[in-house]
Amino acid sequence: MEVSKKIEIEPSCSNVQIINSLRNLIVSKYEHLFFAVIAHGSVGTGEIVPFSDFDGLLIVNDEYVDSKLLNEFKKKSMNLIYRFDPLQHHKWFEISKSSLDNYPQDYFPNEILSHSKLIYPMASSITLDITFNNSNVDYKKGLFHIISLLELQKETNWEKENLYQLKSYLSKIMLLPSLYYSAKSSRGIFKKDSFEAVKNEFTEQEWMVIESASKIRKEWNYELSFFQKKIMSNEHRLFRKLTKLVIAPKVSKELAIFLNTEFKMALSIFISSIKKNVL
Repeated sequence: MEVSKKIEIEPSCSNVQIINSLRNLIVSKYEHLFFAVIAHGSVGTGEIVPFSDFDGLLIVNDEYVDSKLLNEFKKKSMNLIYRFDPLQHHKWFEISKSSLDNYPQDYFPNEILSHSKLIYPMASSITLDITFNNSNVDYKKGLFHIISLLELQKETNWEKENLYQLKSYLSKIMLLPSLYYSAKSSRGIFKKDSFEAVKNEFTEQEWMVIESASKIRKEWNYELSFFQKKIMSNEHRLFRKLTKLVIAPKVSKELAIFLNTEFKMALSIFISSIKKNVL
């Protein structure tokens, strides 16, 4: 079934440094590359907390896809993004302008756009005309990809790991409700809304891991030395590898105790319930 939608996106009015820094970078040299640059997630909604990373979508004018200038922009912008969140574990989402006519719904569900804000252009708003064939979208693919990654980490000893790795792990866990919703309903959902949308489909025991991960997110806090900030805010591949493996702060003993056998068991129970309900 073909789906067509018009989605209006308003500019971000919040005085958030990362938004302002990215806008300044775009207008300095890179305006012509983009049809639109969009912030989503907690930065888009203005609900930034210490755990927040930066979620952004580039809609690139077709003639600049894979261009040297676009790669230059992405490198410079990632330096800004890593200053905002040194533990950031993903880069920009990216689509071409022409792909709006064959929208990649399984890559970036259009429902997220309704909660997004414009970084560029700095207009009163912009309307995205998107079209996609919903019958061709594999809503289960993303869910089972994340589940497979989590299952590979089930024996992790967090006392030996760092906060970069832990944040990536917790972020995957907190994606499960939205991916589960999509797999069950064949439509996307904003991650924040997904928790209430699916919570009642699980028992208290099954849902416990989401409650625990959310509690860690709310209480997330850490400090970096000058050296750590210097390394972790640089987009260079070597520095990101060092961040992931050795430079990021270690998981504290208190937090590692919280991520105990009970937590891992709760995750296994939750994943088993998801598989049972979806398959």
